[in-house]
Amino acid sequence: MSVVKKTVAGALLILATGVPVLETWEALLLAMSALALVFSTCKPGWRRIGAATGVVIAVIALKAVLPRADIAEAHNAFLVINDGEPLERGLPPEIFRSWKAQFDALYPPAAQPSDVGHWRHAGVPPALFTQSADAIWRTPKYTRQVDAIDFQTLGEFRGGFANEAQYNWWTGALRRESMPFYVMYELSPASVGSTLEWKGQLFWQRPDGRFDEVVHPTVASREIAAQDAGRRVYAAFFSTPGSVLTRDEDLYFRLRPSLRLRLSAWTENMLTLAGIVSIVWLVVTPRWPSFVRALAIFVGGYTYMMAFIWISLGKYIGKTYPPQGGGDDGLVHDGYGRVMAVLASRGHLVDALKGVEPVYWFTPGTRYVRMVEKLVFGDTNLLFAIALPCLPIAVFYLVRHFVGNRWAWVVTAACCLAPAGNLSFLNYISNAKLGYGEALGAEFFLVGLVLLLRTQPAWGGTERNLPVVALAGASLVASMFIRPNFAFAVVWVGAAYAWASWRRHDAAAVFAVALGLATALWLPFHNWFYAGELYLMSGSRAIAVPLGPSDYLVAVRDLSQGRLDTAAVAVTSRQLHGWLLNPGFVIRETLLPLAWALHVVALAAFAIACWVVLRWVTDGFERGTDLAIVAMASICAHVPMLFLFSTHFRYAMLAWDLNLIVLAVWTARAWRARAERRWVSIPGVQAATGS
Repeated sequence: MSVVKKTVAGALLILATGVPVLETWEALLLAMSALALVFSTCKPGWRRIGAATGVVIAVIALKAVLPRADIAEAHNAFLVINDGEPLERGLPPEIFRSWKAQFDALYPPAAQPSDVGHWRHAGVPPALFTQSADAIWRTPKYTRQVDAIDFQTLGEFRGGFANEAQYNWWTGALRRESMPFYVMYELSPASVGSTLEWKGQLFWQRPDGRFDEVVHPTVASREIAAQDAGRRVYAAFFSTPGSVLTRDEDLYFRLRPSLRLRLSAWTENMLTLAGIVSIVWLVVTPRWPSFVRALAIFVGGYTYMMAFIWISLGKYIGKTYPPQGGGDDGLVHDGYGRVMAVLASRGHLVDALKGVEPVYWFTPGTRYVRMVEKLVFGDTNLLFAIALPCLPIAVFYLVRHFVGNRWAWVVTAACCLAPAGNLSFLNYISNAKLGYGEALGAEFFLVGLVLLLRTQPAWGGTERNLPVVALAGASLVASMFIRPNFAFAVVWVGAAYAWASWRRHDAAAVFAVALGLATALWLPFHNWFYAGELYLMSGSRAIAVPLGPSDYLVAVRDLSQGRLDTAAVAVTSRQLHGWLLNPGFVIRETLLPLAWALHVVALAAFAIACWVVLRWVTDGFERGTDLAIVAMASICAHVPMLFLFSTHFRYAMLAWDLNLIVLAVWTARAWRARAERRWVSIPGVQAATGS
């Protein structure tokens, strides 16, 4: 029942924090608390769960009576093409005319779409104000209710409209980060005594309902007076076309809360902290060495990740929420996830689980991760930010299972510091920054693999825990759900575990892993339920897998006949070249020689993995089974590269990383065996051991 207790405790932690979780420190506190739950033992009895529930109820009740600004906010993209559109109909006339003049000056109506970007093809906002994932758990008057205002970029503003599929442009001079947008704030009685600071143009409503235009050439402020309660202020932001993710010098907007609101915010933060600490203390006892080790890896990984993102001027991971890249997978994942989260918030759970597509055409899993992220963390990238630093923890425990702590630390450090090639944490950060699912998919796979290794005696495991076995199977399926090209590796690991358990006459373990793997049935069920069509995964096979085994058979036949210029030889050679002769990830082009050198090591690791499997087979499947399981999984992860429409290195990241882990373990064991032989060869040791 410890799994159930920890799951309940995790839900209580989120409730005590309060959703949506929009602050970085709250997300990090949740992540650390989750690690405390994972690396701990449950305290006996259910009364502690009841006490923790009481703590959460008290925290929520106390937070509910605290004063908050509760300012109603409306916002949307400011894009105009024709007369009579929703923005013109909904905005005050004098405000719209002013903004329209500025908009036309930046993006002349006579210009061609290729001159200013494809926003003209994307259309205009279909409504005056858009929806926000921040408002899922807090009913808004317009777009969302806010207690804090502080932004100097579109990303810091966290306007989710920028990641809607409607605005998916990617060519022309207009950068997505410079997307024009407007905001309206309806000041609340609680905000009286606070101060608005801004730079540029602002329209402040007068008692007669009209608006004063207030322009601040530099940052200046105005206090919110009692008569301002219920009045509106409007501002629009037109960044210079071509501006990048750095802060815009002409954009500044901030609410400085009154002392009463600041004291309320501090009190709420203290309640959150006290609630989370109380829940962890009541429910579990951390296994301190394991917890501290995992926490150190997490903190180091998070710090390294944020430093890299800061240096590379990319803020796609964390609280900021700028536009994803146009024409890119990340925007589709994020846009779908936001739609699904909004549907779920309205009670349309069946429509939300549809995932926008009645038959999966696009890789299905990441949109569901994004949906969960929006439900818990609103319009942020905080789930990605706290999940990614956990990947080195999985690498550490995978290596540790085979060769102990010392080698695990060495491999984990090398993973985090590698600036190029495979088994590089920076590789996963770079992909996650773009909104791709490789990092999360690999993390789910590694976690599932580690758990199965730890619970299978035939593979060196010592912890027989059936709920963990089922969880491991589900984790493997989650990795395949996010990255379908992991399917062969998932099937191999799951089947090998079931066979090893069957040989030990452990039917319960077979059932547990099968139960976890059965979650994969969601994919064909989804396609049948929503579209009445039966596909195991997706309906895009003809596009995603243009090559088949027959192409390779024809190529082999042609080569055997000395025909080197046939179409089959050309297409298969190109596929093999793109898969095997690709240097992979590099931060900078100057590191390309290093990347090639590291890729030679990766190729050697692939060869070692094949050798490990071959030795295991020739030894009758009796010796070296634990490492052979991982080696075979790495080979299975490579198999799709023979057939996929693209041989981009990100599709083979997990395969090469598993190869390198096999190489590290194989090297460590060989080194250890050699050291033991040298030690035994010493005369005094020979006498002591009877050799």
